[in-house]
Amino acid sequence: MVKGIGFFALLLFSSALFAQSPKSAIGGDASLWAGAEASTFNPDYGCSSSWVFACSRDLYGVTALFDFNVHPRWGAEGEARWLHWHGIGNETESNYLIGPRYQACRFSKFSLWGKVVMGGGWIATPYYPQADSLKGSFFAYAPGGTLDYRLSRRLRLRADYEYQFWPSFPPNGLSPNGVSLGATYRFLGQ
Repeated sequence: MVKGIGFFALLLFSSALFAQSPKSAIGGDASLWAGAEASTFNPDYGCSSSWVFACSRDLYGVTALFDFNVHPRWGAEGEARWLHWHGIGNETESNYLIGPRYQACRFSKFSLWGKVVMGGGWIATPYYPQADSLKGSFFAYAPGGTLDYRLSRRLRLRADYEYQFWPSFPPNGLSPNGVSLGATYRFLGQ
């Protein structure tokens, strides 16, 4: 009888080992990625064309970013961009933006994401503090898209495009836009 109870307990215990769901064991679908990019932007201040690469005064800089994906197809992106090089007369732009992102499609190792981020933009126009120059901070929002290429389970290369709107910039707003190339590394999740 003791052997029968022991055998029955062994069967119960072994089946309990398989009772945990795989998602709770590995943490679900959320993931946290962080990375950096090199950026070039048309500042839209003093340029006759609004298209990136069409202005001889394009600003260059770096971007630090994070992607927190709550689900494999949607999440949030935050970025801090400092465009402090190549500006005529020490012109600079910086922005700190955050917002939702959505994976529009995925093919093999490529993923295409759409996003709308918003926050603050800072600018120092050429030759500040000369007369008619400006330095200040403004509300900014930017729709954009990102193309990711998966190198490994933890590393991705990315190309990013943003078209920013600074509606309160005097007199009629400002629309900088540009591209960034970089990489992200997954710190948490799958």
